[in-house]
Amino acid sequence: FGSSIESWCLLRGLAVAMLPDASPRPAPAATWQALPDIAGTGSRLHGRTTSGLAQARPQETVAPVCSSVPLVALASSAGLLAATIAQRPARARRGVGRTCTSKSRLATARAASSAGDAAEASVRPGGIAAWPGAERFLWEWRPKVDVHFVRQSPEGDVRKDFAVVMVHGFGAEGSYYRSQLEAVATLGGTAYAVDLLGQGSSWPSVDPTGRDADGNTIGEGEWGWGDALREEFGGGGLAFGEPTWMAQIDEFVKRVVKEDHVYLLGNSVGGYLAAKVAARAAETGTSKIAGLALANATPFWGWTQEGAWAPWDGRLPAPSWVRPVASAWFGALRGSIGQMLGMVYATPKDGGPVEARIGQLAERIAAAAAHPMGAAAFASILFAPKQEPTYGDALDSLAARRLPVLLLYGEDDPWIVPWWARRSAGRIESGGGEYYALSPAGHCPHHESPEAFNQVLLAWLARREGLEEIPLLYSSLSGGAAKFQAVQIERRL
Repeated sequence: FGSSIESWCLLRGLAVAMLPDASPRPAPAATWQALPDIAGTGSRLHGRTTSGLAQARPQETVAPVCSSVPLVALASSAGLLAATIAQRPARARRGVGRTCTSKSRLATARAASSAGDAAEASVRPGGIAAWPGAERFLWEWRPKVDVHFVRQSPEGDVRKDFAVVMVHGFGAEGSYYRSQLEAVATLGGTAYAVDLLGQGSSWPSVDPTGRDADGNTIGEGEWGWGDALREEFGGGGLAFGEPTWMAQIDEFVKRVVKEDHVYLLGNSVGGYLAAKVAARAAETGTSKIAGLALANATPFWGWTQEGAWAPWDGRLPAPSWVRPVASAWFGALRGSIGQMLGMVYATPKDGGPVEARIGQLAERIAAAAAHPMGAAAFASILFAPKQEPTYGDALDSLAARRLPVLLLYGEDDPWIVPWWARRSAGRIESGGGEYYALSPAGHCPHHESPEAFNQVLLAWLARREGLEEIPLLYSSLSGGAAKFQAVQIERRL
């Protein structure tokens, strides 16, 4: 479910976005573990487990992943509170008044992975099968930090040496890519859907602030609100949000994915992150990321700037004033998950498969939000600073390097409206990028209109990998629009 702070950002973002863009374009511990009902069978398991880019451009801005009009006032109040706190004298205690640079943030994000990218990833089975053919795994990314992912592998002789890593939107989890996981496997690719830390089933296995400043164990209850970080989590602090997520995706591709050609597929903030990770990786000249597919990517995320002073940078332990604000806000959002999801789908009340899928997704989001660290992770995500490059700069850089980029956007998204899609398409045009619009489809076209979405995605992947062409839509779309199961698909770039 969406971060309503972005409703406040929308007002600022629209004002900036409408300005002319004149800049030059560069050529076994006890743990809570949620294994949600992905297949819709009603079965769940809770309890214990065994353990220099392109030249700088004006900041891209956009609306939230999902939001709710009644929460706009709450978001504005929170923004006002943060601004008020920001005017107070800095206090160097428990994260208050920290000024951090990109280098220090990245060092913190990767501190616990000092063994290096070449180290063998610690991966173990993650519970019952997600659905036939799909396997669950837990990757111990850092000590006491487990990243959950689903892998769908091709069967028989169709296996090819490429993979698609799928990154979900804010509040969701990887299993809403079920249709794409299955589709990619039929093409011969290995498909991965990873839960971002603090979302889905990716969480610390113990309370990271489970002791107070004197070393005393804190009693049961909500996690993440203690006065001191446990030694296992390192001295740099534990954080959720953009810096951590970018490091997580980058290391997942390097250390967990074994295939040589990797495509990133991201929806909403997952697309925002995937674009930035792909651009950073491309700079190294050794990246195995072969392409990028974006489904209604959010061009803007966060409200604090890397390197600037902020009341808090999202690293735990949190300042004392954060808990009451974050807990109240988080509680309000938890009570309106289904309503917010319905706002960003084009056909939420179809009385059929879309409505059923939304209901199942809302249940899984609610199950993940019930994690004892849910509120603290939410707070950390909100205050985590934005990272370079910007989303727009990332697309410019990928186009300059001619990395294949596919935009596959729902036309009826109330937040990432077609204007944003056209803006992104303009950035990738010089690099040979492609842009398709689906309607009716909203913010999550892969989830709302999976059959049509998959036809375009698979045709694009097949061409990228030199496989037998999938002609169903590609030939007809070259001259305009086509329909697939009542979904209009128009090729615009």
